[in-house]
Parts: sequence; structure tokens; C-alpha cells
Amino acid sequence: MAKDDYFKIVYVILKELYEARKHGMRVDTSAISRERLQIDGGYLLSILDELVENGYVKGITIHRSKTGIYITSLEDMDITMKGIQFLEENSMMRKVKEALKDVKAIMPGI
Repeated sequence: MAKDDYFKIVYVILKELYEARKHGMRVDTSAISRERLQIDGGYLLSILDELVENGYVKGITIHRSKTGIYITSLEDMDITMKGIQFLEENSMMRKVKEALKDVKAIMPGI
């Protein structure tokens, strides 16, 4: 994924969290890693920070320092009701979902 695919990254993160919740499991952190998403670690941190700030994700702790932000307890991350609603109802998320279906047909594992 390219760095400018913000909503695709948000979709993948929320979708992974929602699937984990539906199956009563913790999220597989490798599924939302910077390596899998092919993005810079700082970019991923800023997206996760925004997801927490907007109430879409819970269970992680954001720490801010003079050198930047870092996150603890990533494996405890969970989607909120607001996050599920955003994932299911947001028109941008629907567009991303449809686009990723096409990409998934071409590139399994996304």
C-alpha cells in the first residue's frame, strides 16, 4: 500500500480488529504491522493515534515524548462500537472495501 492510501490502511486495521472481535480472539499484530501495510512506522503510529483519538479503537496506550509518540499494549487493541459503525456505514470505507476486493483477487494476503 502506498503512504497516501490513508483510508485503505484505516480500513485494514479496523477490519482486522472487527474480525478478531467476532471470533473472540486478540488481534494478530502482524496483520496490522507496518511491514504488512508497507508503510513507515511513524505513519502507522499517527494513524493509530487518530483512531484512538476519534474513539474507533481502544485498549492501547499512546505515550507522547519530545521525540515523538509510541504505543504500548498493541495486542490488547480492540475496535469500539463507534469503530464498527464507521467501518460499516462510512461511504469511503465502502469504496475502500470494494477496491480491496478487486486487489485481493489479484494479490492474496491483502
